[in-house]
Amino acid sequence: MRPLCPCWSCCCLLLVFSLGVLGTPVAPKAAPEQVHLSYPGEPGAMTVTWTTWVPTPSEVQFGLQLAGPLPLRAQGTFSPFVDGGALRRKLYIHRVTLRGLLPGVQYVYRCGSSQGWSRRFRFRALKNGPHWSPRLAVFGDLGADNPKAFPRLRRDTQKGINFSNYKARFSMPGNNEGLWYSWDLGPAHIISFSTEVYFFLNYGRHLVERQFHWLENDLQKANKNRAARPWIITMGHRPMYCSNADLDDCTWHESKVRKGLRGKFYGLEDLFYKYGVDLQLWAHEHSYERLWPIYNYQVFNGSREMPYTNPRGPVHIITGSAGCEERLTPFSLFPRPWSAVRVKEYGYTRLHILNGTHLHIQQVSDDQDGKIVDDVWVVRPLVGRMMYL
Repeated sequence: MRPLCPCWSCCCLLLVFSLGVLGTPVAPKAAPEQVHLSYPGEPGAMTVTWTTWVPTPSEVQFGLQLAGPLPLRAQGTFSPFVDGGALRRKLYIHRVTLRGLLPGVQYVYRCGSSQGWSRRFRFRALKNGPHWSPRLAVFGDLGADNPKAFPRLRRDTQKGINFSNYKARFSMPGNNEGLWYSWDLGPAHIISFSTEVYFFLNYGRHLVERQFHWLENDLQKANKNRAARPWIITMGHRPMYCSNADLDDCTWHESKVRKGLRGKFYGLEDLFYKYGVDLQLWAHEHSYERLWPIYNYQVFNGSREMPYTNPRGPVHIITGSAGCEERLTPFSLFPRPWSAVRVKEYGYTRLHILNGTHLHIQQVSDDQDGKIVDDVWVVRPLVGRMMYL
């Protein structure tokens, strides 16, 4: 089994890119690094996060023009952070939230201070409300070493043809960074949670219990709001099911994520089935696998001809092949009866939430120069979404 995942609050990440525009010379120690965007769950807002090696003021300058002055300003705060490596390196994490953004409008920004500015980047502010069609890139296990899918992800984003809007909720590590959270995006409610709490035993059972009760409460609220946002999508790092040839949790019949601690406490499959979760996104296995609609190892296709039209169980997608130092994960020789498609190639997943009834999933192969190697529509009616019948 591979070591515990360092990114323990993530699942499959919904892609956010800051696209470079111009360069600016900066002092090395005060130079902004790891510039990152995250949506704070507030309409008309975006949070910019970056790091420096010395304490500096936290400021973002932004505007609408690619060149020329950036007339708008926003200030924020920074906090020290000591990494967990052997060197115990100390750096400073800066957070600035931009507010009053116009929905769907592209902004140009730079971050830093008079001691050093980043180059210019750009992003498009999220649209508001449920009546639009988000296009997202979904991936997991993208590392600094062997990041195979990263150049294609960046090119596709720059072209503007794949991701009209993009977002992530997680900003950067910090004392107040939540391990689980949710947000609304177009016609969908998206829930991100930690599977790692089932494996970090030193944190104790209480953390698993706290998350479970939070999830149930959030799912109850999401179901009450399903007339406005019919889709419920979950993101967790370690999958409940997989057919890979390793000894990870998902290869065991009574996996911890699926059945809970000791096979009976705080398992997530029954909870997600009870509240009619539509799509479950996973990573950890460095491959792509799409399951038939499934519950308790039984396939619940909508019909033989259209298995994902009005499915009678949740749809699972494992997308962990973006590229990292551990390379791709092989599959078992024979697929399981509940495994619909398996792809052992580097790539990422496109998710188009078209409206309240139709959701489009495509797998892009980087090994095959951007070829679509899996393509499926999930269709569910607007009524009766809470229950699988």
